[in-house]
Amino acid sequence: MSARPLGLESGYNGCVWPPLTDGDVTALLPHWGVRPARNPLLWHSRRPFSASAIVALEDGGRLFLKRHGRALRSVETLTEEHRFASHLAKRGLPAAAPLPMLDGRTALATPEHTYEAFPLYTEQDAYRGLDSWRPYHDTAQAASSGTLLARLHQASEGHQAPPRHDPPLISARHPLLGDRLADSLIPWITRQEGLTDTYPLSSLQRDVLPLLTPFHEALLPLLPEDRPLWGHGDWHGANLLWHRESNGLVAARAFDFGMCDLTSASFDLAVAMERSFISWLAPDGCPTVHEEQLRAFLHAYDVQRPRSPAEKRLTACWLPLCHVTFALSEVAYYGHVLGNRNAANISRRDYLIGHARWFQTERGRALLAMLERD
Repeated sequence: MSARPLGLESGYNGCVWPPLTDGDVTALLPHWGVRPARNPLLWHSRRPFSASAIVALEDGGRLFLKRHGRALRSVETLTEEHRFASHLAKRGLPAAAPLPMLDGRTALATPEHTYEAFPLYTEQDAYRGLDSWRPYHDTAQAASSGTLLARLHQASEGHQAPPRHDPPLISARHPLLGDRLADSLIPWITRQEGLTDTYPLSSLQRDVLPLLTPFHEALLPLLPEDRPLWGHGDWHGANLLWHRESNGLVAARAFDFGMCDLTSASFDLAVAMERSFISWLAPDGCPTVHEEQLRAFLHAYDVQRPRSPAEKRLTACWLPLCHVTFALSEVAYYGHVLGNRNAANISRRDYLIGHARWFQTERGRALLAMLERD
């Protein structure tokens, strides 16, 4: 695996969308029935897939305003995310549900962009500026995150919505469910706008299918026990808000449901592990596992929502596969939407292929065996 890091330090995965301006804020906020302060823009996010800011309001309040390119998110796809977040909030999970506009809708479309707004919560954004593939600050925070994810999966019960209709940049499970991997993954790939222009289908079939097929064959017999459930799709410390208690920070609220979909608890757990407990950004290109944090995370999850032996095996089987659909979509995003072929090649080589290959190494196989056993 290349030692070149993916993430905010890589030089391509930082802020690429123009920041929100005072003029944007002045034009948009009336839709939510509020007015901006004289100098409204307090902070801009550096996330790579959208532009967002904390906005000061005339009445002394604040809100979080987020803008997406229409190529990435439509009103319909944002509304799918909002319905899930709102369902969780109604079930008692501390989740960042959107602010409705005066007309009751939660997503606004203009000719080039879509917008959403959220309350600014009082909890601490303790991982601001950090992307995925970072460990938690300490083991206790990893455990607290595991408890909150288990609560999310419990609150997700009863959310009746079909899988999302293939928007880019989500953690999708359904393209991996075919009896043969090619049967479900290849049709999904051909529906991803610009993907085969960036990564020709013949090359993709040559590079990816032989690598992933053994993992898929191990998963296949267990799939009947993998009960569908809506998951967060991007669970890591920077997508949580934290509350300080006497013994440290506790995961208090989930936000950013942009990658959610109808997956399963096992799949969503695997995503959370892939995001935070393997040091993909190791300078020497040799990832290690943050095993103490991982064990604490899983123990706390199981205390809140005990997993069956089948779910534990499923989590291990999903781990080498759960990044695949997002990584492929990221290749299309950088290559087709942004026209950055170098970034697309890094996503293909180091993320899509590099992460999967690592699970064939001695350390990767040991992790999968530990997860099946424990």
